[in-house]
Parts: sequence; C-alpha cells; structure tokens
Amino acid sequence: MRYIRVKGGRWHSALAATLLALATLASGQLLAADSAVVLMYHRFGEDRYPATNIRVDQFREQLQMLVDGGFEVIPLARLLQSLADGGSLPERAVVITIDDAYRSVYEVAFPLLRERGYPFTVFVATDAVDRGYADMMTWSQMREMAPHGARFANHGAGHPSYLAPLPDESQPQRVARVLADAERGRQRLVAELQPLSGVFAYPYGEYDRAVADALRDRGYVLFGQHSGAVGRRSDLRALPRFPVAEAFADPADFQIKLFSLPLPVTAIDPWEPVTGDRLPAVEVTLDASDAHLDLLSCYVSGQGRVPVQWLESATVFRVAAVRPFGPGRHRVNCTAPSDRGRYHWYSHPWFVMPQ
Repeated sequence: MRYIRVKGGRWHSALAATLLALATLASGQLLAADSAVVLMYHRFGEDRYPATNIRVDQFREQLQMLVDGGFEVIPLARLLQSLADGGSLPERAVVITIDDAYRSVYEVAFPLLRERGYPFTVFVATDAVDRGYADMMTWSQMREMAPHGARFANHGAGHPSYLAPLPDESQPQRVARVLADAERGRQRLVAELQPLSGVFAYPYGEYDRAVADALRDRGYVLFGQHSGAVGRRSDLRALPRFPVAEAFADPADFQIKLFSLPLPVTAIDPWEPVTGDRLPAVEVTLDASDAHLDLLSCYVSGQGRVPVQWLESATVFRVAAVRPFGPGRHRVNCTAPSDRGRYHWYSHPWFVMPQ
C-alpha cells in the first residue's frame, strides 16, 4: 500500500480511512497476535477539565469505532498474563484503563461500557476517595461496578509526583517515600475491594530508574502515560498507554492508534527519562521485524518532525530535541509502517527537572 507520512505531528486522515477499509474488507477471522493497545482516560463529560476530559459524544463515537473496526476489548489481566507466559492475544486487542477514580467514571463511562460488555480497569488514587472529595467515586460505587467488568488497581495513595524530592530529602529517602505511598494505596484497595494485584500506574506518568527499579523489585508491572502499543519486548517498568482526552480525540488519529503495533525495541540508551539536559537525545536499538525503517519518522513535543540519525548499524538510531526544553514532561514519538498496513509505534518520555 502507499504509506502516508505524518505532518506536523498529526496523522493524515486518509491513512485512517485506509485502515478502516482494511478492517471492513477483513474476512472476520482474526489472527492471534502478541500485542495490544492500551487506552488511558481520566474524566468523562467534565468539560471544565479539557486536558483530562473526554466529551460524552466523543466517547460514544470511540466505542462505536471499536465495534466497527472489529476490535476486541480484553481485560488488563489477560494482557498481563500474555506478557508473562507468551500466550496469544486477539489480532485487534484493546485494553481500557482509567486513572484516578473520578465520579464521572461511575456516572458516565460505566453505563456505556456495561452496555457493551466491555471490561476496564480503574487505577485508584486512594487518599482522595477516603477523604470523600465530591468529584471522586466512593468505595461502594466501585463495589457496585465490580461484578460488571470493572477491576481496580493501584495508583498510589496520595498521587504525588514521584520525581520531586522533599526539602533536604536524599534519593534513597525519596524512593522509600514512594514505596510507602504505593504500599499504602495497595493496602487500602485490598481492604475495600478485590483489586488486580501486581500492577501499578505512575501518578502523572512520571518515573525515574530508581523508582521504576524499586517498584519492579516489589513485583509490579508498571504503566506510564507515553504513547505506543504493548508487546512482548515492552519494558515492564514502563509500559505505554495512549492518553485520550478532548484534544486527542480526532477520529482519524484515534483510528491510527487503535491499529498501532509496538516498534521492536531491544535497548534504549539512556533508559533514564529524567534529565537536566535541555536538548536530550536517546539511542534506540531495534530487533528485526516487518517495520519499514527507511520510512521511520520521529516527532518531538512542540517541535514537530526531527531528524533521525542511523548509527553504526541499520537497527540503531539516535533522535534528539532540536530546541531547548523547559522544565516539565516531554516526549518523542517514532513510527514506521509495517507490511500489514499498520504502524509500529515507540514513545520515549523525557522529564526535564528544574535547574
């Protein structure tokens, strides 16, 4: 097929139409696969929070796109089991996750997901629930949802940034505080629900190597907020999810994400996402796959398409910011088309610390 490059960091709608046509023409017999797309939501129908909200009409449209595209929404537990034992997944597997446990999950999303029989997982920040904040679900509402496809998992207790140290706090002390917050969240979930154990979503999607290694040593599979599909080669310390909100709900863009495949990354240098460098770079090593690497394109937050430098072999490339970053969260997204008319996707986050 003719591959259509992205422009300005956004996908051309013609490619989405092509993918939808492929789905329509499919025989209906889906093949076994080894990857899935994980979606991440926060709020539903809460228009005063556009950065984390999805409008109800947008959410309805996205659920219909799952039906029309022949996607199978699977429980997060099934994806985790496949990563652990190598079991196969549906060819168009999608996992729905929701962070924080806002009340609109119960009032808006739950009825629509229950109507379709779609399983989903809510990562719960437990302190806000315990304090009875008006915009949070209650424990009783979560228990009501549990028999109808809802699972609940650890998002920590206080939802702090896991990167920001307290005054005069050493790195070991910060990591110990993070572990204590995660454990407190786990204990509250166990006391109130029957949560999905061994899985954790970083607050704000923020982590560094010290935090990631410590939580992985505690037995957690860990999720961030950087984009991409999850596959067998994905690093269990920082699995990707596609954030979905009003600004990222264009149907053509959403269709591309649903059809995405993981780029076969085997090594990242440096893996550490936290940096004081305002012009950070990363080297990525790839395994063999059907990805057309001659068409690899990379885009940096707020900077558009950036050059890709191939190093000593045809499977190691370097990509960097081209203008200095300010403090905060940034990322690079890289994609390459596959022989299957889909796109392999990889995202690397950078967390630039204040100087």
